Amino acid sequence: MSRSLILEQLKNNSTLSELLQSLAGQSLDMRVHPYCAPYLDHEVAGYVDGPPSSRVVAVISAAEPNGQSWRRFTLSRTGEGTYEMGVFPTAFHNANAPLAPGIPPSTSRHQG
Repeated sequence: MSRSLILEQLKNNSTLSELLQSLAGQSLDMRVHPYCAPYLDHEVAGYVDGPPSSRVVAVISAAEPNGQSWRRFTLSRTGEGTYEMGVFPTAFHNANAPLAPGIPPSTSRHQG
């Protein structure tokens, strides 16, 4: 149930901070990994859902405020009703495929 609720809240052009506030408003215990905290001003550019058997609910691509590069983030289940946002902090610069590298956009069922 929480998995679908999280996927429903993902909206392009909203900041990660806004996403976290939206999820917290749904009574989910949302946590932010310390490495992720400096990037909460990034805007969602797209996402893919994780496999149902995985603790990763979604992998998110989000753009820096200046729109020059993107980073990938994860929303993962860490316990009953508890979720954490993490980050792959290395920036990448591909405006044509903001979920690249590593996630072909054509494979997503929930592409932003």
